[in-house]
Amino acid sequence: MVDPAALTRVLRDAYGVAEPLLRQVTTALRAGSRPEDALAAAGLRPEQIAAVVRDLDESETDHTVADASTHVSTVTNEPSVDDLVARLVDMTPRFELQGEIARGAMGRILAAWDLHLGRPVAVKILRKTGARDLDRVRFLEEAQVTGQLQHPSIMAVYELGRLRDQVAFVMRRVEGRSLKAIISALRRGDLDTRAQFGRMRVLHLFHQLCMAVAFAHTRGVVHRDLKPSNVMVGDFGEVVLLDWGLCKVIGQATRSTRSTSERWKTVHGQIIGTPAYMAPEQAMGLIDQVDERTDVYGLGAILYHLLTLRPPFAGKSNREIVKRVLEEEVTAPRERAPSEEIPTDIEAIILRCMARDQTQRFANARALADTVGEFLEGSSTSAGMVTRDVKPLVREGVAAMTRHQTLLEDAALVADTLATARAGLGPADSPAAKASAWEAEARLRALKIEVADAYAHSVNALSRATALAPDDGQARRLLCDLYLGRHDHALAVGDHARSAYYRRMIASIDDGRYADVVSGQGSIHVDITPRGANVWLWRYVVRQRRLVPANEQDLGPAPIKLEALPAGIYRLTARAADCETLTTTLVIAPGRCTRLRLRMLRAGAIPPGLVHVPAGTYRSGSPADEFSVPAEQALPDYLIGVHPVTSGQYLEFLRALCVVDPTDARARLPRTHDGLRPAWPMDAGGEVRLPTARDEAGRFAPEIPVVGISAADAAAYCRWLAEATQRPVRLPTEQEWEKAARGTEGRSFPWGELWEPSFAACAETWPGPWPPGVGYAPCDLSPFGAGDFAGGVREWTATVEPGSAPRVVVRGGSFLAGDERGRPLWARDLVSADRVAPDLGFRIASDV
Repeated sequence: MVDPAALTRVLRDAYGVAEPLLRQVTTALRAGSRPEDALAAAGLRPEQIAAVVRDLDESETDHTVADASTHVSTVTNEPSVDDLVARLVDMTPRFELQGEIARGAMGRILAAWDLHLGRPVAVKILRKTGARDLDRVRFLEEAQVTGQLQHPSIMAVYELGRLRDQVAFVMRRVEGRSLKAIISALRRGDLDTRAQFGRMRVLHLFHQLCMAVAFAHTRGVVHRDLKPSNVMVGDFGEVVLLDWGLCKVIGQATRSTRSTSERWKTVHGQIIGTPAYMAPEQAMGLIDQVDERTDVYGLGAILYHLLTLRPPFAGKSNREIVKRVLEEEVTAPRERAPSEEIPTDIEAIILRCMARDQTQRFANARALADTVGEFLEGSSTSAGMVTRDVKPLVREGVAAMTRHQTLLEDAALVADTLATARAGLGPADSPAAKASAWEAEARLRALKIEVADAYAHSVNALSRATALAPDDGQARRLLCDLYLGRHDHALAVGDHARSAYYRRMIASIDDGRYADVVSGQGSIHVDITPRGANVWLWRYVVRQRRLVPANEQDLGPAPIKLEALPAGIYRLTARAADCETLTTTLVIAPGRCTRLRLRMLRAGAIPPGLVHVPAGTYRSGSPADEFSVPAEQALPDYLIGVHPVTSGQYLEFLRALCVVDPTDARARLPRTHDGLRPAWPMDAGGEVRLPTARDEAGRFAPEIPVVGISAADAAAYCRWLAEATQRPVRLPTEQEWEKAARGTEGRSFPWGELWEPSFAACAETWPGPWPPGVGYAPCDLSPFGAGDFAGGVREWTATVEPGSAPRVVVRGGSFLAGDERGRPLWARDLVSADRVAPDLGFRIASDV
């Protein structure tokens, strides 16, 4: 009779069978069904069913031993775990702990100082003081086995004992970084890492790792948890294999407390290891089949990840990864990463390591190491003088690229400082403040020369390397990356001619890796809540200086993914039942996928006078500066006023305030430009009214924006309106104002990139001494449906620039300003919070 509990454990742990099916299998077994029929009902393949049925008897025995382990000491002579720990020496006086270096599933690694020998060490302790006996036995075994594997590439263990009443062992401290960190840096395109860890260097490191595992195999030890995070690369090139806590002792040359005991055997059917790198037999929990070839698979998986920069299998959960390991064939490395130019011989080695059938793999790590060594020897012979000639040039190019990047960052900081200084600099500022700004200007001019020199140096060195060795993929990729940086910068500042030039430069040396960039195409992925909302897409075109949506496409219900879209600016609209219509803009960049996650608001959720600005990123900053280029920033959903607050709306606030506090109401009256005299009359009884209109411009009409108020007055209005409407009303932040005005693409004006006076209320189009009514210029309308950003009045924001005399950020155009380029939406002023001006008002914002 098959034990249903034992079978359930195997099915859950090894195969990820869901609970309803487990109950179905258990019911079938108890009703007398054959195990084969019950397993087939659970969805297992015939070969899996055969393996499980073959091992059921052994599985039952192993589970029985594990379940009875707490009672074994009464029927055997084996010492308890507490007895084993009590025998260990107390190391507390010898080692001074300095802090945590890393932690894993069971253990923590601490930096420490050996007071006896005066050297840095690493100390590993169990994370939980009340750890299970099995965990403590595994921990003891890790120290014992690692201490017996004396090899330069295996972590040296100095001492095993008790430290502050916890089991601990002391190891050599390795300064460096893990293969996982190196892979992450390579994937990010980190220039220093790419220069330091080219393909041949990576293969040499891998060969050292294979030799370490090969030594362990000769000592009868299988690691069982080979993965990039368990491999350290020291600062001086040494490779060190860590974490032998899941090892399996299969020979007599190495012994441990656990391997010599029948009490602590691994339960058959239990999955041991890290799913993405474990062999199929390991993923099935077939403990008796785990041997040297299991480690060979793990080594192949590491090499796969090193060269493709992707793990061989991935998923949303460990269970999903295990399922893929068991059911799917690994994608060939050259197919997975065609741009990495992986040699066919190395691909063959990887695929042999990762064969599903153990008999088709290398017999052990030494056989694998010998094969990799033969490849390295042949490559170095065939490379000959070309490799020796090119490497110095590549190093020279990378050094210049690194210097170029550092100088760009320095210049960006100086440019930001200069922009802030200019925004807050006025005629009354001290000579010292002006001198500081002038000094920043001089430093920026010098940096521009240094940046150009470093860029030219790097292009020269890498171009020579590419010419000398056309097949050198590293030099070619680095040069492409250099051009790509200039290409992306040109796109960010709207210089399409220069971006086209750099696309052509990339195309001249590209091996296909940048095909989408060269073709000027990108993709989008749109997900909208609620699901099923219908989506329309338009591409913006320029007509008479205005960005106009054209070429409507009905994309159908979200989620949506579109490939090979021409680069450019697009408008997206979504509609769904019982929801407010959602509109936003997006940028399709060459070679990039733009991902949008949008949320539609329920019908009626947007009060009159406000518009919804959907959550997501937007391009912020000025394209006019060479170094402070527009950057991507992210904001949540929010609402913002369609227009600035009008005089009529502000009058309601003052009248309500008069009822509560006439003195405060008098203090909040709009004032003349000197900030001292009220611009609106208020009688002795506390009645406030708009002054009589004195000119054709309608000086004090209710629909004109309120002006002559301070930042504190604007904030007080928001507090009153929030209380009156029971909504979270406030001033918009600088970032919220900018996104609402410029769209996600960061356009210079609400209508496009070029200034046109007739599109806004500016000095060239509005003659009055006071601003026109809101909505005066229909073209001054942002992509989200809010207006009056480029003309009319400047606006207070909620953003305060810190400093010795904090000042508030003011954004927007003015009816008093006008010149040939207008006032772009990235422009900002820093104004004292108590200042008032005839062109300074505000608009409201609200959280969703």
